[in-house]
Amino acid sequence: MKILKTKIAILAISFVSFLGIQSANAAPEGLSLGLAYNKAAFMGTGKETSTSGAGTVKKLTEEDGAFEDDVASAFIEYAVSDVVSFGVEYYLSDLTTPTNTNKQRTSVESGAELTNTVKATFKDHTTIYANIGMPFNTYLKLGYHMVDVATQENLGTGGAYPDVDTTGYTVGLGYQHTADNGVFARLEVSVSEYDNVTAQNSNEADKEVSVSDMYGAAASIKVGKSF
Repeated sequence: MKILKTKIAILAISFVSFLGIQSANAAPEGLSLGLAYNKAAFMGTGKETSTSGAGTVKKLTEEDGAFEDDVASAFIEYAVSDVVSFGVEYYLSDLTTPTNTNKQRTSVESGAELTNTVKATFKDHTTIYANIGMPFNTYLKLGYHMVDVATQENLGTGGAYPDVDTTGYTVGLGYQHTADNGVFARLEVSVSEYDNVTAQNSNEADKEVSVSDMYGAAASIKVGKSF
């Protein structure tokens, strides 16, 4: 999935770059391309589970988290009719969660205090979507997300977790104003839900982390050009 997503993103961004140096008359009819500023917020529940050799849970650490960030994106679309268009949107920078810190002792009473820090970076956020035109210059957006999740941990208790990827779905509602020359501006709001992810500790086989109930919301301002 990561390879497919990377190819799609590279193809889309390369095509946008290529068209940027071409004249409007050279671009295929029905093509649109543009940039967006997105105000996004995300939330989820992280859990680390430690089990015994018999599979019994020895320790469970669970915490909810939320953060917001601003990110720019580029998109390219093709209108298959006056009502429906398909597109690909790619976040131009990564999204990184705040660092979560906790302290643990090697034994209950007098063990050494160990500090654990962890954060995650969402990389190569790519969305394949369809915009469906509705009355009064509004549109419905339906999309499919693909994201790489890179863990960045410093665990005093030892161990490390590999990077994972996730997918998800989004639905949004937008308003578009188009000028006579094909330049357009959009206001868009959307909500997203992402699949749960799980990673096994690469140094301690009895530990794993999972992130569930991952949701996102975004408000976007988009500008572009239709040919």
